[in-house]
Order: sequence, then C-alpha cells, then structure tokens
Amino acid sequence: MDITVSDDVAERIEDRIQYTDFESVDDYAEFVLSEVVTRAEREGDESRESTMSGEEVQNRLQSLGYLEE
Repeated sequence: MDITVSDDVAERIEDRIQYTDFESVDDYAEFVLSEVVTRAEREGDESRESTMSGEEVQNRLQSLGYLEE
C-alpha cells in the first residue's frame, strides 16, 4: 500500500527530520501514523471499557483479583 502526502506536508517533514534520527520522510510518516493509530486503538479500548455494565465491571475486577468472589 502506498500513501501519498502533499508536497507541503512532505517539505514540512523534511524540515523536521533533520532534527531527528529518522532517515527519510517515509520513516517519519510511518512512525507518526503508527503512533496515531495506536493512540486511537487505546482510546477505543477505553471507550469500550467505559460502556461496561456494573455487573461486567464487578466481574472484571473479580477476575483481576481486586474483589473477592
């Protein structure tokens, strides 16, 4: 899969990578995208956990050993 960014974004990344250990615009872009996706996945997990019912929360706490059965 290829992803295309505008020339403006590529130039901005080129300006930034000179102050980093990244060797190319591709490396920098892949890292940033990975970080964004990871954060979105974590937030999605937290959102799903926050919609648990009281019983589900209690069962989860028991399974983790925080509550006695």
